[in-house]
Amino acid sequence: MLLFTLPMRHAIHAQAFQKTHIRDIAEMSNNWGNAVADYDQDGDLDIFIVAYDSFRSNQPKTWSRLLKNNGSGWFEDVTIEAGFRQQYSSNTVRDHKLGAAWGDFDNDGYPDLLLTHSGHIQLYQNNRDGSFQDITLSSNITSCPECVNASALWWDYDKDGYLDLYISDYQNTNRLFKNLGNGSFVNATTATRLGDPGSTWCSIPIDVNKDGWLDLYVVNDYGQSRFYLNKAGQYFEEATLAHGLRNTGNGMGATIGDYNNDGHFDIYITNIAEFQANALFTGSETGVFQDQNAAQQVGMGHWGWGTRLFDADHDGDEDIYVVNGFDALVYPNKFFKNMAAEGSPHFIDWSDHAAANGEAHGMGMEVFDYDEDGDLDILVSNTNGAPYLYQNIGRAAHSNWLQVELVGTTSNRNAFGALVKACGNGKSYYRFHYGAGIMSQSITPVHFGLGGLKTLDSLVITWPNSPPETLLAIEANQKITVTEQANLTTATEELDKLPGQKLHLELISLHPNPFREFISIDLKTEQAGLLQYQIHSVTGQLLWQGQKSVHASEDLQVKWFAEDSHGKRQPPGLYIYTIRLGEHHLSGKIILQ
Repeated sequence: MLLFTLPMRHAIHAQAFQKTHIRDIAEMSNNWGNAVADYDQDGDLDIFIVAYDSFRSNQPKTWSRLLKNNGSGWFEDVTIEAGFRQQYSSNTVRDHKLGAAWGDFDNDGYPDLLLTHSGHIQLYQNNRDGSFQDITLSSNITSCPECVNASALWWDYDKDGYLDLYISDYQNTNRLFKNLGNGSFVNATTATRLGDPGSTWCSIPIDVNKDGWLDLYVVNDYGQSRFYLNKAGQYFEEATLAHGLRNTGNGMGATIGDYNNDGHFDIYITNIAEFQANALFTGSETGVFQDQNAAQQVGMGHWGWGTRLFDADHDGDEDIYVVNGFDALVYPNKFFKNMAAEGSPHFIDWSDHAAANGEAHGMGMEVFDYDEDGDLDILVSNTNGAPYLYQNIGRAAHSNWLQVELVGTTSNRNAFGALVKACGNGKSYYRFHYGAGIMSQSITPVHFGLGGLKTLDSLVITWPNSPPETLLAIEANQKITVTEQANLTTATEELDKLPGQKLHLELISLHPNPFREFISIDLKTEQAGLLQYQIHSVTGQLLWQGQKSVHASEDLQVKWFAEDSHGKRQPPGLYIYTIRLGEHHLSGKIILQ
């Protein structure tokens, strides 16, 4: 048992994982990238795992595989029926398969898949029937025989609503392909000045100066990683030193989070830590970062590759997981537990206690809720053994969570680039939705651990291409879907209130929202009068109304059971509530599921 000399205000959550034994995963080996998405839109997250070796149809371990999540804790190998019967192979020395990136490039609601290899790239379009077709040739996404395409990043750098593609090349110059919106791309590398020449393992987007345009951090091995500032979607300007993002060698993986909950996003970089510590670039209001790896005690990740910042134990702060290993070097994977919720100013090494410390040579990794119990599980690709799928079993019993699935309309369909802020009990939690890592990009819901908080005061989504939207009184322990500018805002309060005038009608809570059986609107009045309440359809039809005489300083509750005034059940959808007391009124949106 690890002992602490610092005083702790709370007991440590006994965070733990256990390795699953799923046959189709256990039979794989020598895997590099992995990525998850709900490719068939059945409500659960599926897995694609990349096999490194050149494809040979009679050698099972050379098959990259698509594993369909059947929603009951197990997966089914659907590689062949999904259209991946013939995979990449060649007669060249370098013909390895490396990464996988999910992204809905055509905005049809079904994730497409980009595969990166040495010397080749493949774009598979989702046919929306459980199968895919290779459209690489018609898409105009090109590679070269000497290229080593390590990772791919889907992002909308020019904010036209379509996902563009940035290829991290370990051997040659990186390339940017602009999405033309018609199923094809054009090489925009030169025009945007993003042809970074380093040995790049991965690249991640982040809006450092908060101007609404996604900047780019390029993680390079054997030299300087570079940060590029987006100049209104026209071109990029290298600004590494100006923003404090100097990482001078052996950069591998990267992840973005807000480990100190200050609203400024942080970047964690894996290096070969025997030579250079992993970097924890801590963000600030000015957009200038400081490397806090030593102060936060997260520098030693050994020969680091994949990494993720995520709230494993639902205590409200984000933890760090790092996989590592190479050739004859054998190290356990590292789990750094964030101790902010326990009152400590840094992380601790919780690897042994977390039991996610396998010693195979980890490469790519992802965190996602495969068993749909609310917490995040860990998938690790290993080069010298089967992948690990660690089930999260150890979060505190009283802890709460929220998952938010974002659907873009004006923005790209995956809403990559969106910011989500959750507020409750005087605290705020921040997430950046982007999905990318080393040899990986996934489409997963935005996840919050909420500790003991059972209801959020508000949830604010800042979309890439439209004004922010706010939802009020969101209950914890559920997965909700928010569609951009679909009138889902539940926080609109329209108050005819003069400066200095006392508020006579106050909305305390609105729950649950979305709802299935009934919704409760909790109010507080500061004056006596006639309280009137109405429910309208989005077309303005009055469905239900009532009124009640109220006293001053009265707490009351209005319930709507999703019926009109004749008792007819209303269909799922969006509805408008209005509540009036004297000259004051509240109005907003509610969602019936």
